[in-house]
Amino acid sequence: MLGLSHVILHVGFCNAIARAGPDTTIPIRVRLTDKIGRPQVDRVYRVERGDDPAAVVEFDSAFGIYRLDIQAPKYRCSAADYLVFMSDHDRSITENLNDSPPPPPPMPALISGTAPQSFLYVEPTFVLFAKNSVDCNKPVPQPLASNIVVENDQDGYYAWWYSNASAAPEGPVLLALRLRTPTHQYHFVRIPIHYPLPIPWGGWPVSIQLNVTQDMVDGLAGDPVNTLLCPKFWETSAG
Repeated sequence: MLGLSHVILHVGFCNAIARAGPDTTIPIRVRLTDKIGRPQVDRVYRVERGDDPAAVVEFDSAFGIYRLDIQAPKYRCSAADYLVFMSDHDRSITENLNDSPPPPPPMPALISGTAPQSFLYVEPTFVLFAKNSVDCNKPVPQPLASNIVVENDQDGYYAWWYSNASAAPEGPVLLALRLRTPTHQYHFVRIPIHYPLPIPWGGWPVSIQLNVTQDMVDGLAGDPVNTLLCPKFWETSAG
């Protein structure tokens, strides 16, 4: 169906499952719900323990932001996360089951976008700077402490930007994309978003989309390294 994302979910076993025999069948419930709790996916998979440390299950999802809950009730193991899916872009995800009930998943800002396969080779990641410490075309200082997790796929990327109250900067911050150059230095590209983010983090994740093309990456060639680059054609949408 047009617009669906095919999801390959790798479920890492908790210790209780890891102790089970290789011929043991493990029922795993996968539930994907939207902002108002409507299920997009609610299915029990029966997987064999085998010799691997994880099981693989697959399903399809429509475009949007969802909460993922995984449970193995017999073994009292579970996991939870927030995910964003792009239309017509398949996704491979790894989630690890916890032996003890985990706390509610932290509320991230979810950053995603389409990207060429070559994007993998520049090792994209996101960093934060104090906004009053950087300016376009000027050298960048040391990035702030942050908790931003990046996952790269063949035709896109996904990131979780977690709020860290203990390391929260005193003033506004600037988000930048860091890309490795062939000489093992870094380009820093300003991501044009308004911060604080437009939607409170307490209710549902904020979504930021930045699609990257090969021309955008190639256009950085020859630009200075360790400098805040502010190309006008790098545009985001947030919601």
